[in-house]
Amino acid sequence: MSVHNIQALILAAGKAKRFKTNTSKLLQKLCGQEMVLYITKALNELNIETAAIVGYQKEAVIDVIKQHHGESVTFITQEKQEGTGHAVLCSKHVWHKDLILILNGDMPLVTSKIIQQIYEKHRATNATITLAVAHDTDPSGAYGRIVQTGNKLAIVEAKEFTGDIEDHPFINAGIYLVQREFLETAITTLNRSTVSNEFYLTDIVKIASDADKIITPVIVPFDCVRGINNFKELWAAEQILRSELINHWMLEGVRFTLPHTNHLDNSVTIGNGSIIQSGVQLFGNTHIGNNCHIHSFSVLNNATLEDNVTVLPHTVIDNSIIKTDALVGPYAHIHNNTIIGEHATVGNFVETKKSTLGAHSKAKHLSYLGDASVGEQVNIGAGSITCNYDGKNKHATTIEDNVFIGSNNTLVAPITIHSGAYTAAGSVI
Repeated sequence: MSVHNIQALILAAGKAKRFKTNTSKLLQKLCGQEMVLYITKALNELNIETAAIVGYQKEAVIDVIKQHHGESVTFITQEKQEGTGHAVLCSKHVWHKDLILILNGDMPLVTSKIIQQIYEKHRATNATITLAVAHDTDPSGAYGRIVQTGNKLAIVEAKEFTGDIEDHPFINAGIYLVQREFLETAITTLNRSTVSNEFYLTDIVKIASDADKIITPVIVPFDCVRGINNFKELWAAEQILRSELINHWMLEGVRFTLPHTNHLDNSVTIGNGSIIQSGVQLFGNTHIGNNCHIHSFSVLNNATLEDNVTVLPHTVIDNSIIKTDALVGPYAHIHNNTIIGEHATVGNFVETKKSTLGAHSKAKHLSYLGDASVGEQVNIGAGSITCNYDGKNKHATTIEDNVFIGSNNTLVAPITIHSGAYTAAGSVI
């Protein structure tokens, strides 16, 4: 896909009062990614030069975008919140392409394919303005309505619309492709709304229509242009995105036994032949190999599982690596850069923190391994723990290969247990 001579403006300055969180809605996450990044990534796929118009909590919004796009996005500050028209006017000094693409920042389901479609329609019709519209007759919606009277077209903001929705079933989706030459003049002639005291960008459509300019509506699916103004709408959009992710992995050979109960972040990868059971949540940069089996209600965050790993129910794995053919759970907690070796077992109510467990080693019941290096072919008896904290500092435990640790051992670090050693039940060492 390719587009030419376009400059994009993302409207990202609003306060999002309806979220009632005192944070910018553009920082709310869907499937692990901030809302605003879905727009920036879609534009990046098309190599469109992008500027973001920021205002409320601009430092946080800028920081998130820079983390993913470096210095490739330009930022313009809207000092006063005086509407979308005023926001676009604030960016006028950076316009230099023939076509200006304007998008609301709260539409995470917009794809590069839709933007490409709008661009191609704009070129084909030689339009002054091409805008995305969608069919939606929900009377509770917060979308402006497309109103046509004779051959004249206008957008009426939701709070000012008084007509019959059935007679005007199309909403303004919040994506506009505008000839810069027209926009430079039109944006300076907007009047304040008598209802909201704001300058509406949507008024440029009426200005163009009154001047008999070509206006091309492009009908797009409503689900692809859903705006998000509260947590209910965020939930609805995330449901759609999550379903798309699960569908993708199903087609790649992953079985979800009860998919509507699962959560996936969009950076998660899963190998073919793997099974994901009900209630499993996969967050962050979690990567699951081939033929793994993740049992119900387990939570994985930034976890790497090699092939043929089994995770039994109610297990939490965070920032850790589970190697081939290992078994963990149920009710295990593996975190803070733990590495579980090949064919190793971490069982019922075992916690590991910043530790390694070598190949074929076992800690099957009620144990804690903190700051521990455990070799191969080691048995950790039920109830045995490493005492890694003296009240001020953490200390390491080293257990070499072929060691047998009896039940209910207390290993007071710093300590080394050499190869082949055997400790009796109930020992404090």
